[in-house]
Amino acid sequence: MRYPTGMKWKESLRTDWRWALLLAAAGIAALWIGWIGFIASDDSLYYGGAIRWLTDPPYAGGEHWSTRFPLILTFAAALKIFGQNYLAFAVTALVCHLALVTLMGLFANRVAGPRAGWIAGLLTATLPVIVSHASTVSVDLLEACFLLGGATLLGEAKDDAAGLRRGLGAGLCFGLAILCRETTIVALVAFVPVFLVGKPVPRRVLLASGVGLLIILGSEALFQAYMTGDPLRRYSIAFHHDEHIDRAANMEGNFLLWPPIDPVLVLLVNDDFGLLFWIAGAALWLGAWKGIAPDRKRLMWVLAAMAASSFLLVSVLVHKLVLNPRYFMLPALFAILVVTVWLDRLAWKWRALVIAAIVGSDLLLLGVGNAHPRWELEALVDAARAHPLETVSADPVDVRRARVPMSFLSQGNNTRYSPAAPGGLLIAPADGAPPGRIVHTYPSPPTRLGGILGAMHLKAVVPAAIARRMFTPSPGVVLVRVAPAS
Repeated sequence: MRYPTGMKWKESLRTDWRWALLLAAAGIAALWIGWIGFIASDDSLYYGGAIRWLTDPPYAGGEHWSTRFPLILTFAAALKIFGQNYLAFAVTALVCHLALVTLMGLFANRVAGPRAGWIAGLLTATLPVIVSHASTVSVDLLEACFLLGGATLLGEAKDDAAGLRRGLGAGLCFGLAILCRETTIVALVAFVPVFLVGKPVPRRVLLASGVGLLIILGSEALFQAYMTGDPLRRYSIAFHHDEHIDRAANMEGNFLLWPPIDPVLVLLVNDDFGLLFWIAGAALWLGAWKGIAPDRKRLMWVLAAMAASSFLLVSVLVHKLVLNPRYFMLPALFAILVVTVWLDRLAWKWRALVIAAIVGSDLLLLGVGNAHPRWELEALVDAARAHPLETVSADPVDVRRARVPMSFLSQGNNTRYSPAAPGGLLIAPADGAPPGRIVHTYPSPPTRLGGILGAMHLKAVVPAAIARRMFTPSPGVVLVRVAPAS
């Protein structure tokens, strides 16, 4: 690690430990506040694919999710080590989170030095769009790791033997990113004009990168051909995963006004990004780019090109890709680095103030998020566990989603599709329960911030307009013993 000229190594070590403690404290706080865990969505599909690698390897994948082999194999390793339980889910997610935080710190260190590395790690570890995927098994953070790793290798590659090796390594990273999610290609389109211009990455290096990319994709195609007879099977599955995206799918969590500006609004008015893009814009206006050393700018240019390509193509392909904040991960990482470079040059008081504002707002936004998005599912599992000798009925969707958590219980699966038999148990929304005796009530847990305010007896100070989302973010659920047949 490089230290500023004149700084003694003991002083540098003390400085590093202060930053390390700050990063650890903020990161742990963000994970505690933003922890979601198993949500019985894509994570259950990844679980199914990982289990097949343990029980019947090798497995070519049966659907869109189980062909994402970098994540599937990582998850399978965690399940092998920790067993089939929620711990394996958490370890898989946290490994991806820690890897991304580390890579961002190393990237910023290369651009602006050690302090910048710590700042970038801190801002990455607490950004809501990243923390929201840090406890749930998903492909987003792992894909970002491979893209960032490839950008780092290309950004430091010269037109020599070492540079060609770096280019090859970058191509391997990009290939693994595509195996995580085929839409990675929207970021890699940036290298078409880069190749034509020959800057900032030499053409020979990009050709070496292409070789690395083909090695990964070719190997996967050979694997699919051997297993299924169709070398392009994963792409056929992926391209028919979503034939058409309705604009209504973009509305969740977004503030949208007019299609030409909606992608910008996703960056500026969304609780997944907080103040990040506002401050990044101010940092650029105040000269953050000029503060980057000339020999380090190529690193930033490579990532900037990938981020811009990703943003523009996701914005244009509105009927193929949802305007979901997670699809803007690369622009967010680039914005973190811009802010980091600017903060690194500020006086320490201003630096501390801006970092506190960013991290504080991020934690606040995480605190108002719903940590129990599948509350009816959680209530079903709790009810089934509390009544192991009876069958608990529920909405078919919740029963299907409950298969994974129920498999972790030694009692077996005692759930079934509704309607319940006369005299049987049924999980239902509190405001739509059928006639019968209420056996148990499952009120929605509050958000993290709501729980803190409730413990401090401050519920009354919360405006009524936001109190419901703060204290009862999910509909209440009841366990009903359905009236017996007359």
